[in-house]
Amino acid sequence: MTQMVPKDVIPKGSIIYKLLIVILGVGLAYTLFYPQSLWQGEKAHTKQCRDNMEHILYAESVYLMQNNAYTPNLRKAVDIIKNDPTGKMLKTYMRSDSVLAYNIIKMFKKDNYAAVIIDSLQRFARRNNVDTLQALIFDSLRTDQKYGRKYAPKIDSMAWYSLNHLYTCPTTNDTYHIEIVDTSVIKVMNVACPVSTQDSLRVENDFKLRRLGGLTIKNHGRIKDWERSWANR
Repeated sequence: MTQMVPKDVIPKGSIIYKLLIVILGVGLAYTLFYPQSLWQGEKAHTKQCRDNMEHILYAESVYLMQNNAYTPNLRKAVDIIKNDPTGKMLKTYMRSDSVLAYNIIKMFKKDNYAAVIIDSLQRFARRNNVDTLQALIFDSLRTDQKYGRKYAPKIDSMAWYSLNHLYTCPTTNDTYHIEIVDTSVIKVMNVACPVSTQDSLRVENDFKLRRLGGLTIKNHGRIKDWERSWANR
């Protein structure tokens, strides 16, 4: 007599087969997306590190204007901006820092009303060879009769954020190397990324990061005598 197998009973071999398919699918997705996430993360870290060095350069420039000298103590340079009750130091920092200005303008271009103001000022600057475009845009957005009260805090908040997050390289969380040359002839401030050969070797010897993720890290460069090491790459 033939024994009937209920239709809702799944053979054990079929369950194992399906589990293997799921496991293989998860493994394939991991090998595809895990390296991508690491590479994209390090690419973002590289950009942020270089932006930080730009912010440091201009924060130190503000300090130089006030004290006729650079300082190896980065917090002193930042504090002179943050503790100014008039807000003039913050505006000086924003107007001189081209990377910060670019990021702020890029954000405001997402606002249709602000984008019209920015585009018109950029056309005006090109026609008249205006070299203070950043200051012109910021002042116009701040004093706009319709949205100035809304735009001004947004501009300042991005400047504050840059000042509060410029102390360490995002790849290693180590502080930047600042070198001061101060003689009777010249005053120079150089800043370099802290990622070292040891940091690169640590990642190289990490099975998960290197073998599975294909990640490599390297020093993100330096600014020396106002020259960016990455500018011509």
